[in-house]
Amino acid sequence: MSKQNKIILIIIAAVLAAGLFYVINNKELPQAPARENNGSEYQVSKLRPIDATDHIFGEAKASAQIIIYSNFECPFCAEFSQTIKKVEENFKDKVAIAYRHYPLPGYPEAEKAAEAAECAAEQGKFWQMHDKLFADNTAGRMSIEQFKIDAADLGLNQEQFNQCLDGGKYENKIGEQAAEGAGAGVTGTPTFFVNDYIYPGAYPFEDFIASDGRPEKGLKNIISEFLNKPL
Repeated sequence: MSKQNKIILIIIAAVLAAGLFYVINNKELPQAPARENNGSEYQVSKLRPIDATDHIFGEAKASAQIIIYSNFECPFCAEFSQTIKKVEENFKDKVAIAYRHYPLPGYPEAEKAAEAAECAAEQGKFWQMHDKLFADNTAGRMSIEQFKIDAADLGLNQEQFNQCLDGGKYENKIGEQAAEGAGAGVTGTPTFFVNDYIYPGAYPFEDFIASDGRPEKGLKNIISEFLNKPL
């Protein structure tokens, strides 16, 4: 069985398990408190909090805890990564941003791209490789060979990086993160959480009009709202 198929099976199993749990207990996911123009969000209880195993931008104990489940080959994720740059620039140490992997079937390079990011993290360059991979996505040049070129561009120890990537060293970590995401309600990418509230999709930074004509808050106001209320 291929590595990609193993991850797909892990995700499917986690989704089925989560669904069975709620059916057996006759419960629905708890609804978030009424918050104007945010009908697509709900709070989850099974999301692992940000911890030392995560790659974190910002202050780990910041008031706004943002967890992103993403896929380096997904075009919407590449777009969303630029929105997150705006979050970083505008909120700085008021937010903690953690990136978690959720490679999806239909994206043949997504798994190895996730591994490339983890292999770069071994040498202290996770976020730099994160940016490289999304640039590769936008330019249409996703491949293992390109990931190795990116490692060289970042000045990584090439032999260490290649052994890590070719050996699938972080395959299990990526699969575990994907399974955790599925158990917390992630079904597609990007999906992000702010203080345990889930928001599926590539939300823009500014407020916007949803496809059904409903006004929605963008990330700027979503995060500001959490910062202005007690945890």
